[in-house]
Amino acid sequence: MFQGANKSEFRRGSLESRDRFAAAPPGISLTTDNQKWPWGNPPQEVDVDVILEQATARIDDDEIFKDELYKLLTAGISIEHLVEAWVSDGFEEGKFSLDAGLLAKGPLAMYIAYVAEQDGVPYRMFERDDVNEDRRMDNADYLRVLKTNNPNMFAVMKENLNKTIRTGFDAVEQVNSRSMPQQEAQPPQEGFMSQQAPEPEPTEEPEGEQE
Repeated sequence: MFQGANKSEFRRGSLESRDRFAAAPPGISLTTDNQKWPWGNPPQEVDVDVILEQATARIDDDEIFKDELYKLLTAGISIEHLVEAWVSDGFEEGKFSLDAGLLAKGPLAMYIAYVAEQDGVPYRMFERDDVNEDRRMDNADYLRVLKTNNPNMFAVMKENLNKTIRTGFDAVEQVNSRSMPQQEAQPPQEGFMSQQAPEPEPTEEPEGEQE
């Protein structure tokens, strides 16, 4: 735990515990020698066609690599994620420049989808099923914006919708009235409680008891 100027304790790793003046100044990477890193040296290849040929040849020729690739696809890892990881690793290792890797990303993704389709391997193209899901406007927001910015059009659409609903209800009632036969009035059925009990028959007394 750290103590600040007001003697308050800060948790290690929190924003409050960091020293503002200990951060690297902007642009310091341009003043240091980056040749000790692979990405700080000239890339091994800058031709996009050659980069694609090398990547596709490894998929075709290296059976172990291809089998591991199919395992990742079957596990649900998207082709988009795999290709982005390939671009990041190739750039960090100095195999190709970043712009060349980004240009090769799309064709390589299509090739991976093609070979997976040919071998019957299930795959997911994008990390999300619908990449435009967040950009779409749902019906509630659309009607709210339409009512605010174009109330005349909103009133026309509302009236047409109500008219369609009323027409549909009238058509259903007409169909029901034509299809249902008229039932004749039947006399009410007598229930159990409404049935009259039979009158008891008179019993004759024995002759010996008569006086």
